[in-house]
Amino acid sequence: MDRGEAPEKNIKLTEIMHSAVSVTPKTSAREVLQVLLKNNVPGVPVVEEDGKVVGFVTDGQLLASALPKYLVMMEDLSFVSDSADNWVHYLTEAAEKPVSEVMTPEVSTIEIGTSELEAARKMVADGVSSVIVTKDGRMVGIVNRLDLYAAIVGLKPA
Repeated sequence: MDRGEAPEKNIKLTEIMHSAVSVTPKTSAREVLQVLLKNNVPGVPVVEEDGKVVGFVTDGQLLASALPKYLVMMEDLSFVSDSADNWVHYLTEAAEKPVSEVMTPEVSTIEIGTSELEAARKMVADGVSSVIVTKDGRMVGIVNRLDLYAAIVGLKPA
């Protein structure tokens, strides 16, 4: 394909979407962290048992939820001892919170059958790296911006 030529085929999100690992609102932060580590992803959708998307949780939200708000706002933590055993205990206890207390309920979703252009617009407008693909409000997959843009410009995965 020459530079500047558009891909010859019509891109369908169903052809580039992936199945997505997800968690339920009752899943503990610790279990979510294990899912993120196992799947090497920075975040996962939070879905009800029936597949309805109710939130999204990231590694950043998990860490932020473990730190006291006042500690995040401080610029100087010199008062914290180097051993900081009490803080480690505090952070460890936070890992038992259900993800429903940590997740954001604002999720970027697109209905299956949506155009690739709308999916790209949604990712950029929402400032996200992926969108959840739904059918009748239920999660059926996920499309990330790398795969979407590669398909738009006609690149094939290695």
